[in-house]
Formats: sequence, C-alpha cells, structure tokens
Amino acid sequence: MSTKRAATGFKGLALAPVTQNDLLGYVSGNGEALPFAGSMTRTSKESTTDLYYDDDLYAQIKAVMGEDVEIRVAEVPLSRMAELGMGTFNEETETLEADFNIAGKEYALRFVVDTLSGLPYYFNYRVFEMTGIRFDNFTTRKDSISVCEVIITGVLKRPQMGGLAPWAVMQLKEDKSNQEACTAFLTAAENKG
Repeated sequence: MSTKRAATGFKGLALAPVTQNDLLGYVSGNGEALPFAGSMTRTSKESTTDLYYDDDLYAQIKAVMGEDVEIRVAEVPLSRMAELGMGTFNEETETLEADFNIAGKEYALRFVVDTLSGLPYYFNYRVFEMTGIRFDNFTTRKDSISVCEVIITGVLKRPQMGGLAPWAVMQLKEDKSNQEACTAFLTAAENKG
C-alpha cells in the first residue's frame, strides 16, 4: 500500500536570518518560530523573450528570477518582529518602531506541510528576500468573521553560492525515528561553504 502524500496543512513556520549569501558561502542563523501560520501562496517570477528571424520563432529565452510569495499568519508578536530585524522594540513601552517596507532583508524560510499519511514534509527554502510586512484589513463589526492577519511578502531566490540548491526537504519516517532531525531542520543554523 502506498503512502498518501497529499498536503493537508501548513504549520511550523520559522524564519532564520541569512548572514552570508555570496559566491564563497552561505550562512543562516537559528530559525525563529512564527506561530499561527495560515497560508502561503507562490507565483513564479519569470520572463520570456521571443527571438524571430525570417518571421519565424528562432528561439525563446526564459529567465526564472524566483517566486513571489505571500504568507499569512494570524499574528506575530511585536518582540519577535524586532528579533527578526523588522524594527526596534521598546520593552518599557512595549512599542515596536518599524518600517514595514523592509526590502532586501534575507531569511531562510522553513515550514512543515502535513500529509494525509500523517508523515509531514519539512521544507527549508534557503533565500527568502522579504519585501514587506503589513496587517490585513480591519473591520468594525464585532461579529464579523474577518481576521486581521499579518501578511509577509517576499521573493524565493537562488543562493549566490554555486552548486548550493535553493531548497531542501525532509520527510518524517513511518517509525518517527528521525523526528529530532526533522525538528532541528527547522531551527538549526546552516553553514555551507
């Protein structure tokens, strides 16, 4: 009997600040958990160029620059936003001073996708360039089912280091003997180079 691998959930979201991403190496810090993951949508960021000669299509050049990503979470604690470099948190006043246009900050994006079989996949996208963070729409009705989500946007990109794959994935074994390794996959610092 085959294992059913269809996705049924999205959870365990973590961002790990990338401290080195160049031709010589790749280094990311520890993954910081963002609880209450809701959804993630990805759209390919690509361009095509058609080259015509003698009025015929001679070649088609396709360039893939990554994927546009939108992540929705129910909430992000203000102190966690500061820990991830999204602003400065004043503990006395419990105020976050932030600029939500944070283009250029890079993180490793890690998360868990549950499956029908109960053996989740653990993903590590090595370069997630964050482009912004904002709060969703607000509502004035107490009985409204609208939720004011936190929306994180960015682009999944290829690491600059040659030969380093842009993402890695693990799956929990049926006997759950690799559970500790899967959990570490989300939280551990990564150093390649």
